[in-house]
Order: sequence, then structure tokens, then C-alpha cells
Amino acid sequence: MNGIKMSDCKFYVDEEKRVVVCVIPNTKDMLYNFICENFSFTNFDIPWGLTHPSGIDMVTMPSSFMGKAVCSKDDEWNEEAGRLIAFSRAKNKCYCSFFKRANRLIQTVDNHLSDMVDAFNRFGARLDDNREGLQHRIEELLDK
Repeated sequence: MNGIKMSDCKFYVDEEKRVVVCVIPNTKDMLYNFICENFSFTNFDIPWGLTHPSGIDMVTMPSSFMGKAVCSKDDEWNEEAGRLIAFSRAKNKCYCSFFKRANRLIQTVDNHLSDMVDAFNRFGARLDDNREGLQHRIEELLDK
């Protein structure tokens, strides 16, 4: 994932109200794009569909994030400092959302893998039981 750059953001400055707002746009597909760029899956985009029961795609993020800096009446107005503060707050919100979703995604994948391991173990146990049962029947036939 390439880092978010200030040049990608939209800034709204109101010097009279002493406020700077930073909006990071186009973040909806950030996690999905990260997965596609860094992991190769064959025959499907993302394993198991990874959707919530509500139908919301687990890898879809909000479409934008906002950070706001308000200059105190006691402080000297500095637009550049306000831009940096607002940007930092917006970026922090975006990355927190990204990692929250990434952790939920990893937990979901881990649960699916655990289910697969359990299914394979049950299958293997049945094979062992069948083999022991067949061996016992063979021994009985040979003893006759």
C-alpha cells in the first residue's frame, strides 16, 4: 500500500473561523486494492467471497475520511500547521479503518481455514477407522 499523500487530499480552509479540514477521497477500494496487489488468488478474486451476513463486502471501506484542525484563540494562526494537523488526523482515521477491516478479514480467513482443517481431520479419522475395520475383517477371514 502506498502511503496517503497530502497532494491527494482536498483541503478546506476558513481563516475567519480558524479551521482547516482535510478530506482524503477515493478510499473505498483501498483494502481491496491492497489485497489484489499483494496476494495472488487463482479462480476467485478474494477467498470465500468474504462478505458479512448483511451482504456488505468486508473489504470495502468508507469512500472518504476527514480530519479537522481548529486553531485556539490563544494561538497564532498558521495555515500550514493546520493543514498538517488536519491531514494527520484524517490519515489516522483512514489507517485505523484499514487495519480494523484487515484484522476482521484475517480473522474470517483464519476461521475458514480452521473449519477446513477440522473437515480434513474428520475425513482422515474416518479413513483410519475404515482401514482398521477392514484390517480386522481381513484378519477374521484369514483366521477361519
